[in-house]
This record gives sequence, C-alpha cells and structure tokens, in this order.
Amino acid sequence: MGHVLSVASFIGLPLAAGIGVGVAIQHDVQHWYKHLKKPSWNPPDALFGPVWTVLYTAMGYASYLVFKAGGGPVPLTLYGVQLALNLAWSPLFFKVKEIGFAVADITALVGVLVATIVEFHKVDPTAAYLLLPYLGWTTFAAALTINIYRHNPQERGKKSQQLQDDLLDAAEVGANATQSAADKVSYEASRAMDKLGAAGGGGSTGPSGASVKST
Repeated sequence: MGHVLSVASFIGLPLAAGIGVGVAIQHDVQHWYKHLKKPSWNPPDALFGPVWTVLYTAMGYASYLVFKAGGGPVPLTLYGVQLALNLAWSPLFFKVKEIGFAVADITALVGVLVATIVEFHKVDPTAAYLLLPYLGWTTFAAALTINIYRHNPQERGKKSQQLQDDLLDAAEVGANATQSAADKVSYEASRAMDKLGAAGGGGSTGPSGASVKST
C-alpha cells in the first residue's frame, strides 16, 4: 500500500499542477490564443490536454524511480527546476501575455531537461528514457513558441519588448565605447611610432598620414 501511495504522490504532483495551470489558462486559450498568427504545423488545441497528461504521468513516475534508487539531490533538484520552468511557461504565455519571456523560459527548460535526463540516466536508465518523449514535445513547443513570437510582434509583451530594447541599447553603447577606446589606442600607438622614428633619425609617417622628417 505504501508503495502505491508513494508512486501516486510522485505522479500526482506534476499531474495536479499541470491540470491546475490548464484550468487557469483555458479562457485565454479559447479567446486570445485563437487570434494569434500560428504556423500550419500548429497542433489542434484539443491535443494538448491528452499529451500533457501522458507526459506528466511519465515524468512523475520517472522521478519516483530515481528517488527509489537513491539518486541523491542533483537529479531530483534538476527535476524540480525543470518542472518549475514547465509550469511557469503557460502563465507567462497565456495569462501575462509576455511571449518574449515565454521564449526565454522554454529555452531554459529544454536545457535543464537535457541535464535532468543525463543525471537520471546515471541513476536509472528507464527513468531517463521515460523523459525522452517529454523532451521531444518540449523542443517542438519551443519551436512553436519562437515561431509565434516572430510572427506576432504586437503580442510579444511590453515588458519583454522593453527588456529587449534595453539590451540592444546597452549593446550599442558598449560597441560605441569599445570603438572609441580602440580609436584612442590606435592614435596613441601611431604617435608613439612617430616619436620612435624621429628618435632614430629616420622618416616616419604621422597620424594624418603625412611624412615627418627628422631634424
């Protein structure tokens, strides 16, 4: 009985959390999401629920196998991080409507999930294999999110767009500062070469390109 309850708890955690998030975003899926420009390979909305039910169940059972095998804190911590990123994506995308942040979230999710699979495999290969369909679907979802982000610039989200603009501005300032510093170093180096040429008694070319003769 204890074994059954333990398995149920590990499966129930991601499954219940996923169902809760799904209920919370249902209105936005049925209204706001329908008006977005999506690629032709966008799956029907009715497919998401069953797919995530299977994936959350497999995910939960995989975490149970690792826990049962005494996997230690590293694989289970990674599992917790990827689950948090997973659950954060829907509110970011549907509720807050910050598609830019949703792209960042799901990109991080793919990376952490890969690390989780690697660590799970060290403990129990079966647990790692159970996460492979989840990785495939998440990678597909990441591609879909990026596509929607690119084709719906007006829906990217004010905060994420502002952050992107700020980063671009900062990069431009940094590039200008670097170029200015490089020009100054080049000018000083040219002056130093002129002085060396003058001290040696020969001709040299100055910063302006004109010939400088020694006296």
